[in-house]
Amino acid sequence: MRACLLFRSQRILFRTGGPQRLFVSRLSSSSSSSSSSSGLILDLDSNATKSNKSERNGEQKGKRKKKGKRIEWSAGSVAMLAIPTFAFSLGCWQVLRLRWKLDLIEHLKSRLAQEAAPLPEALSPESLEPLEYTRVRITGQFLHDREFVISPRGRFDPGKAKSASAGSLLSENEMSSHGGHLITPFRLQHTGQTILINRGWIPSFLFETSSRSKTNPQGPVTFEAIVRKTEKRPQFVGQNVPEQGVWYYRDLGQMAQKYGTLPVLLDAAYETTVPGGPIGGQTNINVRNEHMQYLTTWYTLTLVTMLMWLHKFRR
Repeated sequence: MRACLLFRSQRILFRTGGPQRLFVSRLSSSSSSSSSSSGLILDLDSNATKSNKSERNGEQKGKRKKKGKRIEWSAGSVAMLAIPTFAFSLGCWQVLRLRWKLDLIEHLKSRLAQEAAPLPEALSPESLEPLEYTRVRITGQFLHDREFVISPRGRFDPGKAKSASAGSLLSENEMSSHGGHLITPFRLQHTGQTILINRGWIPSFLFETSSRSKTNPQGPVTFEAIVRKTEKRPQFVGQNVPEQGVWYYRDLGQMAQKYGTLPVLLDAAYETTVPGGPIGGQTNINVRNEHMQYLTTWYTLTLVTMLMWLHKFRR
């Protein structure tokens, strides 16, 4: 009987998967030596359980919200999507243009490396246009009394190393970029036609004919030259003044009319250079190529507008 009384206040805790409940069993004795137990159920942490439930529900709703982020398609979103799509297509087009331009430049450079061919007898701007940058061999005589200068022009010296090894034509101080191209009429021997020859670059102190008379070739000469075509007036460059012999750019029509020649011009090859005279080989392949900047611009615009579109229409 006494042993049973020792367990009178003994408590036994049970935890279930749901709300925590405390089962308290009290053991007591009776006069009939029989014992009975009664269980009292207390909800000790029902409030904490509800809080945990609400937190879990909030997390689940947040996950469902994130997973449910999608693009809102509408007439407006489709219309706005046309902007990055159009910019991307222009970027791809500029890639193709860049490849084409690089191939063109390589093709023109390969022309310069080819062996010289005879100059066609039918000379006109139209017949020579497909032959630009083609190397030809000509024979004839210079008409020095009608030569003139296109200036200002920078010096393009592809054979600078060659000239240094063979003895510099001019000192480095004299080889500044202040100068021009010496253009001399040339009478072809086999046809008697007169064309224009760009003999090369000269510094400004050689513009006067008397200052370079000793370097002027006399009699028939044979040399190689490069076919060139007329030049459009560049931006920010003044107009030619043929009446005063002032030339800023290569307008073959004006020059031919002024000096009584065909509207045909050839650049003398570098090998025609003479000590103290014009530096030949002034053919510089200068093809406008800005496609890399263009494609960079269009692809950047594509990225920016696409991010803006996603920010607006992705919910």
